[in-house]
Amino acid sequence: MTFDHTDTMPTGDAMDEAGTMVTMENAFNERKTIGMNGSGFIEMLARQMTADLQAQRDVIPAGASAALSTKGISFGTLVHNSDGSWNTSKVQGIPAPSLTSSKTSPPSLIIRPFHQVGNVISVRQFTNNAFNHHHGIQSEDRFGLGTDQDGDGFANELTAADITAATLFQIAMNVPGRVIPRDAAVQGAIASGERLFGSVGCTTCHVPALPLASDNNPGAPGKPGWMYTEPGPYNPVIGSNAPNLIPGPVNYPVSAPPLVIDLTSDRLPQPRLKAVAGIVWVPAYTDLKLHNLCDGPNDPNAEPLDQNQPAGSAGFFAGNQQFITRKLWGLYNQGPFGHSGKFTTMREAINLGHNGEATMARLAFQALPAPQQDTVIEFLKSLQILPPGTPCRVVDERNNCREGEENDARNQR
Repeated sequence: MTFDHTDTMPTGDAMDEAGTMVTMENAFNERKTIGMNGSGFIEMLARQMTADLQAQRDVIPAGASAALSTKGISFGTLVHNSDGSWNTSKVQGIPAPSLTSSKTSPPSLIIRPFHQVGNVISVRQFTNNAFNHHHGIQSEDRFGLGTDQDGDGFANELTAADITAATLFQIAMNVPGRVIPRDAAVQGAIASGERLFGSVGCTTCHVPALPLASDNNPGAPGKPGWMYTEPGPYNPVIGSNAPNLIPGPVNYPVSAPPLVIDLTSDRLPQPRLKAVAGIVWVPAYTDLKLHNLCDGPNDPNAEPLDQNQPAGSAGFFAGNQQFITRKLWGLYNQGPFGHSGKFTTMREAINLGHNGEATMARLAFQALPAPQQDTVIEFLKSLQILPPGTPCRVVDERNNCREGEENDARNQR
């Protein structure tokens, strides 16, 4: 931000979203930055879920309705009206941009796994956004060739290849794992806390693991679902308000043939997830679904802007109370906590950040005796990002592998 009140260029960051000049006292960024570890697997899960939901949508005849579900997660009911239009009022947990429809165009039902309000489809879209919004660097993907959107005298600041490289770096990062110390008391507390985490209802939304199937790859039909393609098949296209490179013939910065990367390859940074019996289980503790976590617009966790509505619209300024289920893998390394980073501790995030649909689970946690609450926190503390190159996903406090031991312990429990 320049805080230059003579600068009226909207992209100059001297003004807020309402066009009001900002000052040091009222300018802030209500966002919690989290790690991108494992983001390739997350995006592939979202692509598979999108493909499943679209397949269910496509067989609903006019005048009928159908329940939407994928990977064991319900997304409500989609109604296909007899006149050919669509009613999405009973669809749950899918952001508004994915529900826009007309008689000639059904709702896309695209799962958007990134951004706290489920606003971003792909790592590429995230990267285009971040370079522009946080770094003031405009990409050819987003703004086209020969443009200088921020008026700094430089055009073509990032090529399509630059964005591809940054995207591939992120999707190839090692996945988070677990740290379970050798101390018997700590081990017992973690095991007990993991059981209680499920019994109080946290796993209703923070689903421990989602299956990435081998037979579903919208970006590369016929290849296993863990073969990541860049650019992705659901990227917003040229002509949208957030264009990104899409798969197709060489036509930079509009389209390009996709690159294919095996996310399970040992050549990528370790640790990695592996396929077992045709499935890669992604233990991210999320359902990639939006949930209302507030008790009304005055809830301190509600946001003043709804970024799933058109910028500047009444809906945009009406605020937001729905947030995507935060991925918990790597949680311990990513404090402060909550979608906006308002909470110093995990316990605060549970007690103060879980209203609305999460109220029952929060009350169940709060009803536990203090020692049992402590074990839930010990379990959450075990979810960590491990040093790059760690050969296994479960280690002790000295970073020694104990993945086989953990599997044996799980079987015994």
